[in-house]
Amino acid sequence: MKGYGQFCPVAKTAEIFAQRWTPLIVRELCFGPKRFTEVHGGVPLMSRALLVQRLAELEEAGVIATEPLAQGKLYRLTPAGEHLGGIVTLMSDWGQRHGQGRIAHEELDPTLLMWGMRRQISQSELPDRQIVLRFDFRGIPRAHAARRYWWMILRSDDVEVCLKDPGEAVDVVLSADLEAFVRVWMGHRGLAEAIAAGDIGLSGQPPKVAELKRVLRLSEAPALRVLAFPP
Repeated sequence: MKGYGQFCPVAKTAEIFAQRWTPLIVRELCFGPKRFTEVHGGVPLMSRALLVQRLAELEEAGVIATEPLAQGKLYRLTPAGEHLGGIVTLMSDWGQRHGQGRIAHEELDPTLLMWGMRRQISQSELPDRQIVLRFDFRGIPRAHAARRYWWMILRSDDVEVCLKDPGEAVDVVLSADLEAFVRVWMGHRGLAEAIAAGDIGLSGQPPKVAELKRVLRLSEAPALRVLAFPP
């Protein structure tokens, strides 16, 4: 890591944190300890070699620690790394308020959306009975065209995301233009307006549709989503 040649604490923080990909690596670990492949899943455009390098740099800087496993390592934030979570939250808030116009069509990745939704669901919000959701996206960038259909299974103790049909009876189907749903999910647009415009459709028994809205915290009116990490 290159330094700024200054003793200023802003410079010292930037030497560690203000490198390409590093804030996103820290973001992934803020959700809990992860294996290498799990961290890479959150930054799929980052080369594996560069991720190895960044993780080693962050470990040397005291931001992360590793735990050996039978195969590979488990990466977790140290107390110093957990302190960076506040910076990640502030970055998310700034991006929500001032960066929403910078989302390009090719950046609309349904995989990152589905896993992003999954990790933002609190276990305390899960329904008592299993509910199966199917997502049918349109307007997907060509690079992700094969990932149009997704399933999410909500259980009292877990949330499962599937790219292939799990063979369970579907309770709610959400069909949507991908960009429209991303903007509703992020809170830039209200669900009610998107449904009225025909950009999003929900079908299923009203109580289960209501459960979907509650668990995913889909707001009828625009309400910027706050990035929440598990305690």
